[in-house]
Amino acid sequence: MSLYEDITLKIRLEGKAEGKAEGKVEGKIEVIVNGFDQGIAISLLANITSMTENQVITILKQHGRSL
Repeated sequence: MSLYEDITLKIRLEGKAEGKAEGKVEGKIEVIVNGFDQGIAISLLANITSMTENQVITILKQHGRSL
């Protein structure tokens, strides 16, 4: 394998890892927003998503939810 191929492979793998991480975050945000809209308590949303209550509150505010 050439140096170019090695670098290209590494970049692709890093890109996939970043994509997976972003997908996880987006999924947690979706759970938080939808859960909140359904009346689930912030403390439970924090527990489910392994986030702090402050992080959950911040996400909700960023998505236009009033607390």
